[in-house]
Amino acid sequence: MSDVDAHIIDSAAERMLVQQALQDDHEAWGQLMRHYAPRLAAYIGARLRRHKVVERLVAETIYVAWRHRHEYAQGQDFATWLRRIAANLALRWHRRHQGEPLVEAFPRERCEGMQQYATMQALDNALGNLQDRQRMALEQHYRGGLEGEALAAALHVPPDDVDGVVQEALEALDKALANGGAS
Repeated sequence: MSDVDAHIIDSAAERMLVQQALQDDHEAWGQLMRHYAPRLAAYIGARLRRHKVVERLVAETIYVAWRHRHEYAQGQDFATWLRRIAANLALRWHRRHQGEPLVEAFPRERCEGMQQYATMQALDNALGNLQDRQRMALEQHYRGGLEGEALAAALHVPPDDVDGVVQEALEALDKALANGGAS
């Protein structure tokens, strides 16, 4: 598998890469992590909306998962195993930083002007006012690139319900944006 298609891994390729990584293959681990890093960022970022902290937690998740890769149970869903590690690390971060906000303003330096900043701020506010399930659906689908059964697993819903959950989230986001970011 080349680096070009490292972000697109089917289940058979994933199982093969997991097996190789469990045998200390750093290249296989790297390909798995290039595939999962955006999904981990979306997963953590849906609740902890602080870009730098999310980046640090994704990196820490990758490191901790590598160190504990031999604890991965064969046949277990790899994505679920990674998300569990990420969730535990995020919870630990939250406990250590209880006085800090979970959300920070969209970074002004990433915008080309005040108009774009205002638009991004409204979007950020609207996302923040969505229900957790709605925000998670949008984060995992659009940032994490999940769809179908993978998105259903991440959202803990039946695969037949995924499209409805995403549609409901988009409608809630549209409503929040129409209200200036408030839901």
